[in-house]
Amino acid sequence: MTSSTHGWQRVSLVALAAGGIAGLAVPAAQAASYMSVEQAQKAAFPDADRFDTRVLRLTAEQAKALDAVATVRQRGEIRRIDAWAGARLLGTLYVDDVLGKVEWVTYALALGADGSVRSLEILDYRETHGFEVRTPSWRKQFVGRRADQPFHFGDDIKNISGATLSCAHLTAGVQRLLTLHGQLGATPR
Repeated sequence: MTSSTHGWQRVSLVALAAGGIAGLAVPAAQAASYMSVEQAQKAAFPDADRFDTRVLRLTAEQAKALDAVATVRQRGEIRRIDAWAGARLLGTLYVDDVLGKVEWVTYALALGADGSVRSLEILDYRETHGFEVRTPSWRKQFVGRRADQPFHFGDDIKNISGATLSCAHLTAGVQRLLTLHGQLGATPR
């Protein structure tokens, strides 16, 4: 080989290192905010004229009881937002985070006054894959579910290929929140 050929190879390797490696790098998580907590409140309870928010910090006993229902990595606190129309409780919105695959997924679960699921909204999704959990058809699988009527991921709640961990962890999160709601009681304290 001539020195000009070697020079070309060197330039090509430098170009590959500069531009090509970036294309081969593992993509960073790309956070996407789809809805604010306030928007989720209004979407779930459009007739509400007041929302009362409390931050719940689980006791060790509560956390252990919830782990018996579904183990999933969650952050330490959960927001409970009671929706009111005058003196009538319309329902409760819980805002929680579960681990998707490696990043947190923030979601809002709306329960009617009877304790059944009204809606599930994905507020923030930080994973590079699996954003399909936000599709209405997947989230609708939870509507009407209750703590006293067990449901299982893979049987009652269908998986989305490429989003398996997010689907499984969100399902477990919903199960835990339904159980927590039953422990706390539908009436706010």
